[in-house]
Amino acid sequence: MDKIYIFDVDGTLTPSRQRMTEEFAKFFDEWSSKNKFYLVTGSDLDKTKEQVPIAYIDRAEAIFTCCGNEMWLGDKQVLTKQFKPPQDLLDYLQKLIDSEFNYPVKTGNHIEDRGSLLNFSIVGRDCSLIQRLDYYRYDKQLDERKDIADYIMKKWPELDAVLGGQISIDIYPKGNDKSQVLERVFNFHEFPDEGELTNEYIFIGDGIENGGNDYPLAHLMDNMKNCDWYDTKDWKQTKEILEKLID
Repeated sequence: MDKIYIFDVDGTLTPSRQRMTEEFAKFFDEWSSKNKFYLVTGSDLDKTKEQVPIAYIDRAEAIFTCCGNEMWLGDKQVLTKQFKPPQDLLDYLQKLIDSEFNYPVKTGNHIEDRGSLLNFSIVGRDCSLIQRLDYYRYDKQLDERKDIADYIMKKWPELDAVLGGQISIDIYPKGNDKSQVLERVFNFHEFPDEGELTNEYIFIGDGIENGGNDYPLAHLMDNMKNCDWYDTKDWKQTKEILEKLID
C-alpha cells in the first residue's frame, strides 16, 4: 500500500507568508524525490511559487489553489470554479475596514478577489511580518476573525467563511472548500470499480483543529478507511511527522 500525501502550504511547509526555510528545503528535497504528494492552499499559484521552490512544485502530482477551486498540473490550469461575491458582502467588508472599533492598523490590500474565492483581512495583506504577528496575537485573544466569519455565514447562508493563515478569512460558496480535492486525488490513484481504497492518504495542515480552512478536508477523511490527517503547528513539526511516517 502506497502512501499519498496532501499538504497545506502556509504554516505547514513554510513559515506564514515566507519562503521555505533552508533547513526544511534540504529535508524536503530528498523526501519529495521519493514520495507522491499534492499541495492544497488557500493562496493562488503565484503566491505559492513565492513560498515553495519551483523544483518541489514541479514534483507535486498536482497543485490545488484557492482552497481547491483551481487545479494545476505544472503551470497548466486544468480546473477552475468562478465565484462572484455579492455587492452587499463587499460593502459589509469595506465597512469593517473603515470602522474604528476593530484592529486599528490598516496596511492595504484588505479585499482580494482571487476569482474563485474572496480573501479578506482587517490588517491587510500588505502588512509587515511584525504587524502580521501582532494581529495574530490580537486575534487569538479577541477572536475577531471568527466573529466576522460567523456573521458572514449567518447573513449569507449560501457562503462559507473560514480562517485562512494568520490574518485573513477565506470566503467562497458553501462546499467549495479543501475537502473537494480528495475525490480528485483518489481519481489519480484508484480504480472506480474497487470498493476500498488501495492506498493510504495522509493530509497535513495547520488549520485543522481551530476550524481553519484545513478543517473540511480533515473532517471528510475522519470517517474514511485508509485516510489520516495530522494537525501541525509549523514546518518543524511537519518535518517531525514525516520522519515518523518514513517506512
